Amino acid sequence: MPRNRSLPPHLEIRRNGFYWRRRLPRSLRDRGGASSGAAGNDFRTPLEKSFLCFSLRTHLPADAKILARRLTEMSDLVFAAGAEMTMAIAPETQVWMLESLVRFEIEAFERARAVAGPRSPEAAAMDLRREEALQATLRQALWLGDREVARQPLRHVAARLGLELDAADEDWTALAYEATRVLLDVSQERARRQQGIYDQPTVFFRRAIGTATAAAVAHPGIAPALAVAPAAFASTQTAPTPVEAAPASFFSETMAPAKHVPPGIAPAPAPDPQPTKTAAHSSLLATTALTPAIVPAGLDMPDDYDEQSWQKARIATRPPRILIDRTLLSEASRAALDKHRGITFGEAIELHYELLSWGYHAPFNVHQKRKPLPRDKQGATLEERLTEDHRGKRRFALDFWLSVIGDIPVDEIHVDDVNDGLEQLWQVPNNHGRSEAERGKFNMLELIERADAQEAEGERKIAAAKARGATEEEIDQIRLDTHVARLSVSTYIKHGRVARAIGEMLWDMQLIDQNPFSICTWTNKEVKALKSGEGGRKRVAWDDRIYTLFGSRVFQEPLEDIGEPLFWAPLIARHQGLRMEECLQLGPDDFGSDKGIPYLKVSKTIINGVKTLSSERIMPLHPQLIELGLLKLVEFRRKEKHIRLFPFLTRGVQKGTFSANFSKSFGYYRRTNDCYWPGLDFHALRTTFHNDLLTDDKSDAIRCRLMGHANTDEGDRSYGQSLGIEALAERMKSVVVDISMIRSPFDAPSAVLEARAKERGLRVVA
Repeated sequence: MPRNRSLPPHLEIRRNGFYWRRRLPRSLRDRGGASSGAAGNDFRTPLEKSFLCFSLRTHLPADAKILARRLTEMSDLVFAAGAEMTMAIAPETQVWMLESLVRFEIEAFERARAVAGPRSPEAAAMDLRREEALQATLRQALWLGDREVARQPLRHVAARLGLELDAADEDWTALAYEATRVLLDVSQERARRQQGIYDQPTVFFRRAIGTATAAAVAHPGIAPALAVAPAAFASTQTAPTPVEAAPASFFSETMAPAKHVPPGIAPAPAPDPQPTKTAAHSSLLATTALTPAIVPAGLDMPDDYDEQSWQKARIATRPPRILIDRTLLSEASRAALDKHRGITFGEAIELHYELLSWGYHAPFNVHQKRKPLPRDKQGATLEERLTEDHRGKRRFALDFWLSVIGDIPVDEIHVDDVNDGLEQLWQVPNNHGRSEAERGKFNMLELIERADAQEAEGERKIAAAKARGATEEEIDQIRLDTHVARLSVSTYIKHGRVARAIGEMLWDMQLIDQNPFSICTWTNKEVKALKSGEGGRKRVAWDDRIYTLFGSRVFQEPLEDIGEPLFWAPLIARHQGLRMEECLQLGPDDFGSDKGIPYLKVSKTIINGVKTLSSERIMPLHPQLIELGLLKLVEFRRKEKHIRLFPFLTRGVQKGTFSANFSKSFGYYRRTNDCYWPGLDFHALRTTFHNDLLTDDKSDAIRCRLMGHANTDEGDRSYGQSLGIEALAERMKSVVVDISMIRSPFDAPSAVLEARAKERGLRVVA
């Protein structure tokens, strides 16, 4: 049974309320069995049924979720503590022990050296020979595979860390081998340090150098006073050393007067009270003084650093690498980039979509060309520059991700927070963004809560129906009525990958030191596994139910407009295989004749768009469309000087396409005329046309040409541009549709006259 994604792990709902149930780890069950069995009173539950189960004493989902998460966190701590007390010798435990062994040995050595008195050269040489003998012994142990040399050191470390070692464990041999190598490294390090050879300067020296560098950066316009030798430099008296002017404050730009100026030396000229700041100076000040200290989640701060110095070190290691034109960005995005570290999640989302709107794309660690924008878009807002798909993704990211994670610095986001967000993403209702009014009224989390409440109400209705003895059919109907569809797998992955793209952008620009969104990626195998449990969502071809559509009102009754798009667009899609937008943007100039065969043309112009380059095509006109009077409609629109077959259609506000509004009209028409079935939509008419071409088992190149698909055959791509209209017309005979029940708009003799009069606001008088 698949887990209910709306409930946290280990939370179950039963008839009398919510329960928290979790199975005990095998290590705890085995330990408990050993202790109870020794006393002879083994009253444990059987191994396969050993679990914890508590009633949460509530029927409210919100309260139950909170209690379940708390119990899960508490049990995680208990189970982890129990696992640490036994030696499963996990890889992280081995690393912890070996690193602790090194620290214990080196710290003990340094402490002994610090408190020891002077020693003779002979004693120093004796210490070195002792280390050489120890190294020879350790090498001999490695050569012979002897693990005993590491047993006592490892036991000592385990005792200090509160661990129990079991020499019978299968990982003991590998751990002892690594410990022997570590002891050899420790001995070699002690020998070097006895001779005064260290890998790096002391921590005090590094801090002093760092302080001096910071002071120099804080006062870039001040040159140190030069020590000028006196004229009598050859005399036996030493000239006093000049003291350079010191700053009045480490955070001040002004200098304090020199405490002492020796005679005969001119004082250094006073600096400009407001020195000019260079771009590098401003950048460094923004890096250190203006940027708050950020501690990346999941990274451990070194012992010798505080938060500010560690951030400076990280910036020095990975300085920002911004390879974009900043002048295109808004002031908020430029300010976010100037911080160098600490960019917030909300700023990152806006920056990402600003760059997309100007034509930038991943990867952002290389120089790239901008996409030229039309003139009408150059002064447009961010929303207007973005495509419809990007507008929806940006709106969702600002609503959902900021609600779940918060507008905090990206470096401070932990990968567990992202995991929680991905878990909650499954709960978003499928229709979350379809209504602009709903978007303004509820945020994403409120929509999730409303959906959860509706399904909880449905469970209560089902329980009441079962109590009164309702039939299974009635119960199933309640379940259908109260069910709230959640995000599909494709939509879930789409919005999850947005977070990954934002994290990769910041990583490429070197604005973060850890990418918490690196987990927001799915392999093809993972996608296939997710979709396997989703159920069928494929678009299918129309069957005999299309005749129910053709028997509806618009295809049977006289039309007020002979160019009614609800009549013509479905017929063109079924007979020609055109997409919805391709149908609706047709005009009289898109029709012509070649070798006596009428055709229509799909092309990209300044007012028409196509989906892909291969979508541009010329298709023979199906004879049944001519029979219904399509060419009469073309001639009528041409005489009326219209540039569209359907001149009264309007474009959608968001997408700017005719299909945005017409798809709603077509869906409403099918629902109100009893010819609506899920999956059998407008595009399914094109799918049905495609199936007709596939069933005749003829040339695949002609099928691709009629469908507007890119052909994978190199010969067709390179040499098939002049495919004859006769061959295309012959292939159109594969498409057979029964239109005998359809009433042509031109059946009435006065149809054209009435249409022309209606356009002019007149009435035909008999």
